[in-house]
Amino acid sequence: MNTLTLELDDENHKRLKKIFKGDEKAMSNFAAKVLADELTKISANKRKMDSTKNNTDLNDYLKSSKPGSRSYGTKGQGW
Repeated sequence: MNTLTLELDDENHKRLKKIFKGDEKAMSNFAAKVLADELTKISANKRKMDSTKNNTDLNDYLKSSKPGSRSYGTKGQGW
């Protein structure tokens, strides 16, 4: 397991100490859990955005030719 040292402002540090009654291990576990959850959200949002972008690009490409033209058919639209 890797370690990461965080610098917190005084107010947040006091709030953590109060919530976890000074238990450094519990504070560390909480911070690790919050970071893991946020990183999971970021990854999910990136995958969703990439999927939406790819779908939009494909739709734009398919709409770029006029119906009935040979180039339109090469895109899988009726030929």
